[in-house]
Amino acid sequence: MNILIEGKNIELTGALKDYVKDKLSRLRKHYEHIIKDHDIRVKLSTAKNPRITNHSITEVTIFLDGKIIRSEHASEDMYASIDLVADKLERQLHKYKDKVYRSLQHKERPLPNPELTGVLLESGNNKHSYEGKIIKSKKFRLQPLTPEEATEQLDLISHDFYVFINSETNEINTIYRRKDGDYGLIEPVL
Repeated sequence: MNILIEGKNIELTGALKDYVKDKLSRLRKHYEHIIKDHDIRVKLSTAKNPRITNHSITEVTIFLDGKIIRSEHASEDMYASIDLVADKLERQLHKYKDKVYRSLQHKERPLPNPELTGVLLESGNNKHSYEGKIIKSKKFRLQPLTPEEATEQLDLISHDFYVFINSETNEINTIYRRKDGDYGLIEPVL
């Protein structure tokens, strides 16, 4: 488990780094077999806008073989934010572990191919603008998945949508979380 800590608008003190490592080491105790030899990226940031009450933001991303588990939380205190993210990650890893072992017991499908990882390839064009322009773009490899597998991946990364190649139709699809808690599937028509 390799923990990479970066900061934005915050000074990363030794105490803060040690606190993050201590909290994430709890994951190592219970999920060593899942997260060993994988990178964990931690981004600590502070919003400069005084109107934002929850200005301390902690984002943690775990890159597994073919899967990404991501958690983010904002609060008034950075240490509280780190605690809440660590708790959420523990729940997500438990959910992931249950799904993997269930699929292995029932032999529904093999584990993901490490060569088809969904690791983000970020392009660093992060200009700030308030006129509705594109301020950040990301490139990533699409994975062939069924819509059910895409919903599982969506739950693991805590985003509102997930783009994937539908393995049944061989087309690019988007799965999204609806406000009522269900999921929607967007299929293109050419």
